[in-house]
Amino acid sequence: MQSDLLNKGKVRIMRSRIIGIVAAVFCLLSSGAWAEKVPTDFKAQFVPLETLKQKMATHGLEVLGTHAVAGDEDYISIVYTSGDLRKLGQLPGRGFISVLSLLYNKQAKEIVASNPEYFVRAFMQKEYEDGMAKPVSDALRAALGELTPTDDSLEAKKLAKYHFMMSMPYYDDFVRVAKGSTKELCGKLEAGAKEQIVFKLDVATDGSSVLYGVALPVEIEKFNDTLETMGQSHLLPYLVLVENGEANILHAKFYLAVSFPRLTMTEFMKIMSTPGKIEDSCKNLFQ
Repeated sequence: MQSDLLNKGKVRIMRSRIIGIVAAVFCLLSSGAWAEKVPTDFKAQFVPLETLKQKMATHGLEVLGTHAVAGDEDYISIVYTSGDLRKLGQLPGRGFISVLSLLYNKQAKEIVASNPEYFVRAFMQKEYEDGMAKPVSDALRAALGELTPTDDSLEAKKLAKYHFMMSMPYYDDFVRVAKGSTKELCGKLEAGAKEQIVFKLDVATDGSSVLYGVALPVEIEKFNDTLETMGQSHLLPYLVLVENGEANILHAKFYLAVSFPRLTMTEFMKIMSTPGKIEDSCKNLFQ
């Protein structure tokens, strides 16, 4: 009799625990804490290019340069910065988040803006804190008006340690394309590849950290045609960060994958030579 009562008591305790766990899971799922998805970009109302630049400037978003993707004037990448982005970029290893971009698509008559929240999470990694991207997101919304999320997205928790799959690079697996002092490397780049430089940004006020956006050869940038991503093109012009005696780029296998998260391995296999070509092209800038 006593054994039966004891067993019934254990069953009640187990039921109570299971109910508690189920309730906790339900609360997490309903609040989105487990599966919060962050879109890669937003679509905004199409306006004339000069009007767009003026609106951005009014709201503290400084346009650094424009670039016709793969030489096609129907697809213009607009790179911008802000005081908040530069502040984030001054943190160790975070210079690449000093700029973001919009794709001005004349053909489809739409503007596609990189989502600050997405890329700040992806580039800040475990150092990301809630609210980091808010000032830039607010300024972008004020400049562009209503923003509609696109279908590309990733779960927030995955962005802090994103890589495409096992053995693929992470954010901080930078590729060194040249060595030397900041002054030497900047001088070499500006002298030998002047026509390819879309913008230059002093990330650090003392000139010790400098970010460049460079145009890649048209035949390389045409990977967007193959992937059918011309209307996004987050990662062009390609970023080169000069600091601490090195010129580094984001590993293309990371940057491509995080920029286009819906693409499959089969689709990426179509451009399997592109990451190596990007690396070689960036190394040639310093020859």
